[in-house]
Amino acid sequence: MTDLRAPTLAEALLGWFDRTRRDLPWRRDRTPYRVWLAEIMLQQTQVQTAIPYFERFLARFPTLADLAAADEQAVLKLWEGLGYYSRARNLLHAAKQVVRDFGGQLPCEFKALRALPGIGEYTAGAILSLACGAKTAAVDGNVVRVMSRWSGSAWSAKSVQDRRQAADYVLARMPDSRPGDFNEALMDLGATVCLPRDPRCAVCPLAWGCQALRGNLTGALPLRDKSPAVPTEHRLLLLVAAAGLWHVRQRPSDGLLAGLFTFDWLSPNRDPKPFRIYLQGRDDILVRTLPSLMHRFSHLAWHIDALRLELPRADLDELACWLDANGPQPEGRWVDRQDLDQLPFPAAVDRYRRQELDEPFNPSPVSL
Repeated sequence: MTDLRAPTLAEALLGWFDRTRRDLPWRRDRTPYRVWLAEIMLQQTQVQTAIPYFERFLARFPTLADLAAADEQAVLKLWEGLGYYSRARNLLHAAKQVVRDFGGQLPCEFKALRALPGIGEYTAGAILSLACGAKTAAVDGNVVRVMSRWSGSAWSAKSVQDRRQAADYVLARMPDSRPGDFNEALMDLGATVCLPRDPRCAVCPLAWGCQALRGNLTGALPLRDKSPAVPTEHRLLLLVAAAGLWHVRQRPSDGLLAGLFTFDWLSPNRDPKPFRIYLQGRDDILVRTLPSLMHRFSHLAWHIDALRLELPRADLDELACWLDANGPQPEGRWVDRQDLDQLPFPAAVDRYRRQELDEPFNPSPVSL
């Protein structure tokens, strides 16, 4: 006898997921550690970008205990280029706490997970449903978008209240079996079909019941909050080198880019003209102007100009006065090529570091 009953949301979604699920490395063995690592990496990071980082990280730290025993600089080095480095530091701190308090096993309990550094409601829900089999919602921006359109609800992914309403909506429709697959199916649908702009409604497995599609509201839902304008700092980066060495500084242990290494800087928004005039009077310093770039953080943008300075010897000498003019700088040190390659650098200046390593500088004075 033919079943004429309309499918439920869960049936339609899981059927589609079984046919089209993406083959991602963290899905092949959904242990709590692997799921946790993947979800942290996927914050603010595209899937294809995260995959090689995930694989390299697990090759170096295959277990949570291995991570807990790691040196922070080693962790930051593996994270180099992913940005939002507080994620890496929180991973390390949380791993140490799990070893200390839970015998090295991530707890399958919501409050205990939420108490760990860097684990919010979404990440806790993902770990519980994907790795522990618990019937728990994991609502990120993709899921808010899918559920907002499906239900016709004017939700915003940036509203805590709306995200919790979306979580309740998901839980009410989540089957008792396969809660992890249900959450992953929603994530996949939002990432590949129910796109922010130009959603692929013609191939959506939920199109038959989508209130936004029915009401021609896919462009209006979910609600979009305008991103606030971020301030721009104008910075002059100084790549100071001498006799095959480079001068680097480690940033403080807290704040932006905490614990990472950079080259030297003039203080933000400081007029560089007096410094350039000073360099013109130093015949023993060879100067090269490097390409400028813009680097955007979530709350700030840096407009970076850069100079490469070749000193006669590994001594900042009078140059230090310019660098320390607005207060003491983080302690600096001279490093060789191998150290320069191995130290963790932020993406904001890594282009310049890569240029130093891949294209050796041939000193020649240039006009400032």
